[in-house]
This record gives sequence, structure tokens and C-alpha cells, in this order.
Amino acid sequence: MDAPIWMYSLSRLASKKKIPLNKEFFEQFVIPEISLYADVEDFLIKLKNLGEERPFSELRVDIHHFIVSAGLKDLVEQILPKHLITYTFGCRYEIVVAEGYEDEPESVPVFCMDETAKTRSLFEISKGSFRDQKRAVNTRVEEGDRFAPFYNMIYIGDGPTDIPALSLVRAYGGIGIVVYDPNAKTADINSRLKSMRADKRADFITSADFSVNGALFNYICARCTQIMHRYAAERATID
Repeated sequence: MDAPIWMYSLSRLASKKKIPLNKEFFEQFVIPEISLYADVEDFLIKLKNLGEERPFSELRVDIHHFIVSAGLKDLVEQILPKHLITYTFGCRYEIVVAEGYEDEPESVPVFCMDETAKTRSLFEISKGSFRDQKRAVNTRVEEGDRFAPFYNMIYIGDGPTDIPALSLVRAYGGIGIVVYDPNAKTADINSRLKSMRADKRADFITSADFSVNGALFNYICARCTQIMHRYAAERATID
């Protein structure tokens, strides 16, 4: 996701009044103002559970959800249930307390997510380096030893900072999906998606409808099944 407007507002507020961007602040002032798209949690649960069904489970084809966002990592992790998300990549702040100003903790940016960092995050997912901070992302990992080869990835983006990541995933055989706010003005939607359509940035473009009967859910299920059948075919060939 692109960084939402409130993220910049919070940054300015924190710099003026020195309010730490911590769990307590998010719970009290931010999370009550945030509403997810309808059915998002159920959407994630049902997709994840697909990996527990046969023949996915027999082939050991697991389904993982990752979030690669220009929003705040700590905040995103508080919004969605931890058991649904394998790992979250996002902007990070560190609480710093200067000597003599113990009652005025400051939030200092230590990492900002942009389009380049999003592509790096995908390499971290692919190589599994997100699980081991000691492993450098540029460490060579053979295809068969990767946590998630790119051709198994399905990337969902909704803004300009997702374009390089979409291109990267699709270049290596993965699937790119673009979603848009169905409540946005038609002119805004067309303007936002024009370049993505023209340059074929995605395999599928649809509204952000997360219902389990919607086009997005059915498309992802079909693609996951396609990946599973590829593994089944490979196993049959080896046997």
C-alpha cells in the first residue's frame, strides 16, 4: 500500500509534541480511526487454510501471507492478527530518549519503505532471509533451497510504489494483481490504472472486493491450485 495521509500527519505531530509512535499511541489514537475493507480477515484465513487441504497438504505446498507496505510496520502488525501474517515489511521508527529529556521521548525514522525497498523485500521473502537477520539478502541461494521461488509468488499492489515489485514478480514467472478502491471516483481509478494497463504491469486488475465469492478470491485460489498442480506434475515425473 502507499503511505496513507495519516502517516505523515502522525509524523508531524510526533515531531512537534514529541509523542512516541508506540503501541499505546496507536491503540489509543490511530487504530480506532482505521477500518479495513470488508471481509479482509476472512479472506486471508480461507486462503491460508487452502494450504491445509488435500492435495496441497500432501504435496507440502503451504500458503503464506506477507505484507510489504509503505505504512508503519508496527502499526500494521497491530491491526491484523499475527497468526495470519508470516512477516510484515514496512517503515520503522525507533523510540529515542535524550539525556535530560526523559519525559520527551522522540520517534526517529530508522527505515523508510519505497519502491526499491519493496523489491528488496521480495528477495528477502524468496531467499528466506527475513527469518534470519544474519543472512545477507544478496547471499546466493539455490532455487531448490529458497523459501519461496518467485514463480510461486502472487503479489497484490494498489499504487505506484508497487509497480517495480509487480514487474519483478512477473519477470520471474510469478503473478501480479492490481486492486483499486471500488468507491473511488471513476476518473481517479482510470488515471491510476492507465499506465499499469498500458505497460501490462499486472496479470489481473480488479476492485478491492475481499469477499470469498468475489473475483479476487476466486482468481487467487485458481492460481494457487495451478501452482499446486505444477508440483504434482513434477512429483509424478520424478516418480
